Amino acid sequence: MLEISFQNSFDITKIDFRDEARAKKLLDAINTEKIPELDEIIKGTSIESDIKNVLYPIIDQNQVVIVGGAFFGDEGKGKTVDAIAWHPSIELIGRTNSGPNAGHTVWFNDKKYVFHLSPSGLFTGKTNFIGSDCVMDTTSFMKDEMQIIIDDKIDYSNLFVGNVNLILPQHKIIDALGDANSSTLQGISPSHMSKISKKSFRLYDLFNSEDIQAKRIQPGLDFYHALIDFKKKDEKELLNVFHELNEKVSGRIPDHVLDFLKTNRKDRIEYVIQTHKDWVVNNPQFPKITDTEQLVKVTLAKGGKVLLEGPQSYNLSSKVKNNYRSATSPDTSASGIAAAIDYNITKHKTAVINIHKTPGSSRVGIGANPAGFISQDYFSSRNIETLLEMRGICEDYDTIQRQFFESIGENGILQQTIYKDKDGKQYPIGAAMAISSAKTFDEQGATTKKPRITGLFDCVLHHQVNMAQGPYLSISAVDRADTQEEVGIIVGYVVSNKDQKPIFSGGEYYEHDRIIKAGDVVPSEDVLAHCQPIIKKLPGWKDSPIAAKKKDPNAPLHENLLNFIGEIEKYTGAEIISIGNGPEKENLIYIKK
Repeated sequence: MLEISFQNSFDITKIDFRDEARAKKLLDAINTEKIPELDEIIKGTSIESDIKNVLYPIIDQNQVVIVGGAFFGDEGKGKTVDAIAWHPSIELIGRTNSGPNAGHTVWFNDKKYVFHLSPSGLFTGKTNFIGSDCVMDTTSFMKDEMQIIIDDKIDYSNLFVGNVNLILPQHKIIDALGDANSSTLQGISPSHMSKISKKSFRLYDLFNSEDIQAKRIQPGLDFYHALIDFKKKDEKELLNVFHELNEKVSGRIPDHVLDFLKTNRKDRIEYVIQTHKDWVVNNPQFPKITDTEQLVKVTLAKGGKVLLEGPQSYNLSSKVKNNYRSATSPDTSASGIAAAIDYNITKHKTAVINIHKTPGSSRVGIGANPAGFISQDYFSSRNIETLLEMRGICEDYDTIQRQFFESIGENGILQQTIYKDKDGKQYPIGAAMAISSAKTFDEQGATTKKPRITGLFDCVLHHQVNMAQGPYLSISAVDRADTQEEVGIIVGYVVSNKDQKPIFSGGEYYEHDRIIKAGDVVPSEDVLAHCQPIIKKLPGWKDSPIAAKKKDPNAPLHENLLNFIGEIEKYTGAEIISIGNGPEKENLIYIKK
């Protein structure tokens, strides 16, 4: 578990024999017949509308609105949060759980801001909060997030912070020791371990005596030192490794964590106390501290409306059984977001708006992802840390995406044809599509900067999300398909585990060639890791682009776009209320039946 390897041992410009052999084996093994859904013709019945006739009635009819991710995070939730936040009845906007591994992008005064803990409604002038179930590295929060706002002279007197659980330097070091390639290195899991074991150091503790603070810090520090000693790790060596990592991606290991490593063990409690004095207790720029649960309860009691911004997504929630081994630590489903702030859900009517993204549905990190163009560890197994490391390869997205759709068989299974790049190097078409789409659409983690594995809209997974917290759905980045002659959605999976034992999940065995459709029980990751997507190809709307800078405001939405929306609604049960056509909150096209 605690081995560190940052050296690049793979060459992404070569076909990895494992991918090529695996692809051939899979294709030879799958004998799936064409499922009826691939021939079903669905006509869309939506029309274009506006925010006041689509989004505002949802807000008017509810007292709490939760915006949740509907895939694996990175769906573009910020735009919808921002759009809701400006509604005149919304009084309070907050993040209730998780931590700085969730990055949300907001545009304000033509400038891009990436928030990791601050709610996306911060610029509205309304009251915003960071709830006490969140975890926070106060030093990184002030230096990396708030300092930009301070430098831009933006008033944030409307931001309140609850009794958050503190991420301490040792949490980030333990995180890096675990798996530097698949983790955000934000110390999320280790800090949640401290919380669950009732040994966390919290924001309110900073205002107690130094003796009390020391007693609260000591248990976690003892655990860290015992772990280092047991694993025979040399902290000076760790420093060198972390410096190398920072050379690849600036700031992956913050300076205050490096300084912690340089500090003598006997002085580390004092270091932690003094650091928090500097950045919180004696820092007039730190946001106001309050009881955020009470703030929400009082607002609701007097009839005010509250907007809760979800971190990550439903499929990264620790409570969702089919993905929990590669999930984040908190419950990031809509019910978990609500429970984290502890309001009376039986009394205050609540609506959930789910956010997905397509084309280019994306995921960072390890774990099974049948919707991905290539296996989820394709970049991480090669220690590819940034998009810059893939300069000059697979740049012809237009040719690649056309070959990709041409490679989908009659039964909806992708045939891994070989794409030849301009320099003669070869890639399985799925890998070429993953590389090219990540580069074309700047798909990288807002926190980690790691390239995301992209894919197609997954109706199987979204049906599960819809059953749990539907029906409202907003789909970001639909304008990305403006240049494509064809688009695709995933309407099923096929299990490919020939010559292996059937895999047990949910009370039954999943055998080779088993079909899983939208509406079926989603099995565990053990099964999903062996699933190939069944892709339904649909005609695109290339001759009628919807991107904000190209869309004809007087032209109706293209029939093929409406059919695309209708297809997703058919197989997921969702009610699509908007689609994204640009980076700003105004770049949402609202639709209704």
